[in-house]
Amino acid sequence: MTSRQPTDTSDDLSRAFTLSPIPASVPEVRRWVRRILTLWQITHLRESADLLVTELTTNAIRHARTGGAPVTVLLTHAAGTLRIEVRDRDTVTLPVRRAPDFEEETGRGLLIIEAYADRWSVQLTDSGKAVWCELDVLSPRETSR
Repeated sequence: MTSRQPTDTSDDLSRAFTLSPIPASVPEVRRWVRRILTLWQITHLRESADLLVTELTTNAIRHARTGGAPVTVLLTHAAGTLRIEVRDRDTVTLPVRRAPDFEEETGRGLLIIEAYADRWSVQLTDSGKAVWCELDVLSPRETSR
């Protein structure tokens, strides 16, 4: 499968990035998230947001049965919160929290989401599902208190 050209749509408080459901898209979406966090002046969330968008996007690409339909990543910065939402067209395969054995190489995605995000959930949409997480946006000075 060839990579589609990602699209970036935006307004002042939210951004959307549509990408091909292939592993090569994950580094693209991470770079995009870093640019948006810089634009919104919340670069202190970069490390956590990078990890969270990687997990959510990788899970959508790896597990969603979408027939090659694109995946959409939404970022919203409002009311003191950064929301990262990944949408795919699969309404059947919902995320399941696992407790993998120490030696297993996969199965820790939702454990990572729970550890780094302040909130997360999954919801069905008109065209599939959305898995989202939120980070509370505090200034770097406030986080050191």
